Amino acid sequence: MPAVLLLPTGKALTVRTAADAFLDSLTNPNTVRNYGIALGKTAEHLGEGRPLAAVGDDEVGGALELLWGSSAVNTWNARRGAVLSWTSWCTERGYDGPAVPAWAKRIAPPDSDTPVRSKLAIDRLIAPAATSTYGRRRCGGCSTRRAPALRRSWTSTSRSWTWPDAAAQ
Repeated sequence: MPAVLLLPTGKALTVRTAADAFLDSLTNPNTVRNYGIALGKTAEHLGEGRPLAAVGDDEVGGALELLWGSSAVNTWNARRGAVLSWTSWCTERGYDGPAVPAWAKRIAPPDSDTPVRSKLAIDRLIAPAATSTYGRRRCGGCSTRRAPALRRSWTSTSRSWTWPDAAAQ
């Protein structure tokens, strides 16, 4: 009986197989969903059945530019980060494959007029409002204090009712 001889297959993967293996290694379902969007479209553009080793760095950069080059800054950075994580994961595991080219850089988000405050500063801003008015703020219909009793005023010739504060004035 002839012996079965296993031939070395190396670590050659197709683009889709490498993307699926990477997504299967992730544990957070939110990351899987967001990375799946980026990697699915990138793999489709690069050719899902192509060997990963046959894909060039500039092709990956071109796919990023074509798919998300005109998107918002945060979208570009998120999709680029997903593809960068995937290509780095492949390299760490010894798969021959492309990298994200240096010219496909992360873009800094535009400046915002919203001031950045630390958690402590936010707590300081919120705390006085929460403690200073507790039990003191009153409006017409939500007073918790009892109204002062009416007194009969005998100071004038006619009998009238007055509020105690009005008599003191």
